[in-house]
Amino acid sequence: MGRAKEKNATADYRSLSIVALHRAGMLRAGYDGSWEWKRRGEVVGAIDVESESQTRLRLRYRVTTKGEAELKDYPVPITWTPCHLGGNRPWFLCPCCGRRVAKLYLRRVFACRHCLHLNYASQQANKRDRAADLSSKLRRSLSCPGGYLSIPAELIPKPKGMHWRTFGQKVKQLKRVDARALVDAGALFASIERSLGQAYRAFASV
Repeated sequence: MGRAKEKNATADYRSLSIVALHRAGMLRAGYDGSWEWKRRGEVVGAIDVESESQTRLRLRYRVTTKGEAELKDYPVPITWTPCHLGGNRPWFLCPCCGRRVAKLYLRRVFACRHCLHLNYASQQANKRDRAADLSSKLRRSLSCPGGYLSIPAELIPKPKGMHWRTFGQKVKQLKRVDARALVDAGALFASIERSLGQAYRAFASV
């Protein structure tokens, strides 16, 4: 593709923060416990975390794909760098690419946002959502009550008082924008699947 690849957003994934683990005392050698994700006070996910040493964590959890449960069990390296005011700061070394990062994101396996082709939400607004936003704007100008792709462009009725020529031009433009938005969505999903395949191959070699 000639343009930059579209990316999913980091907010769409559960993350594991090395800073949060450190504050919880989970990086000390010999620690064996669990990390939980909560929403409105309710636990929505959990993994087992074992600190094998100061430079190595082991993650264990289950994922379900197409109704089949699979146990994940693999190491994640840790490195430490000195702080300006004393002490040391921990970092994950991404198990897929080795990058030094503060967070890993879960998409069946934990990896950095670069390996999973993730962007921050603010970046997404300028890339992935561009066609969708334009589609919504055009639909509002046509007094369409539904949102993005809710109604095919050719089925939207002409608003009262709008000239037929103007209406036809807007519908024609909306068709082009909707088609581009669908292509963008397809490229996004294909990119995620490629990233997952690369991550699986990397873990298989560990």
